[in-house]
Amino acid sequence: MKAMSAVCQPYTLREFNLKILLILLILSKKIIEADEAVVLPAVILHDVGWKMIPEDQQVKAFGPKMQDADLRRVHEVESVRIAREILTAVGYDSRRREEILTIIDGHDSRETALSLDDKLMKDSDKLWRFTAIGIGIDHQRFEIELGEYMMWLGKQIDKWMFTPEAVELARASFAKAQMELLE
Repeated sequence: MKAMSAVCQPYTLREFNLKILLILLILSKKIIEADEAVVLPAVILHDVGWKMIPEDQQVKAFGPKMQDADLRRVHEVESVRIAREILTAVGYDSRRREEILTIIDGHDSRETALSLDDKLMKDSDKLWRFTAIGIGIDHQRFEIELGEYMMWLGKQIDKWMFTPEAVELARASFAKAQMELLE
């Protein structure tokens, strides 16, 4: 895992991925059937393709004001390409590498999950958005007033989450964020 983190560092925001990993570790404590050798690399690598898309264009590809679903798909395809290079470079197990790449391919555009590992990756990708930090970043990024953004976000929990544990974490994080941000 250390070798992979070093190789993918130019493509990721270290603090952002650490937050996602923390959420995933909390989830994985409750869901022991998952293959962490698939889930953790998928979490680390699933968004590396954003590096290939100009930053000012990225906000058009997701969120409450999504304008360009094709651009969202481009980031997934690029994430698969870059993740394949990284996993190959570090000599990752070929069977697991293909599982990871399958999860990454369509992680935002595919509305269903392919496996428990995919559910956990998808949940961890979204859970950070329900924290005070995630809400603070996104309402500014999307240029939406805080209260309006939080109303929209609160409606996404049941749409976005795949595991009961993630629903529980999202609701708890969101409630805590509401108290912190709206009072």
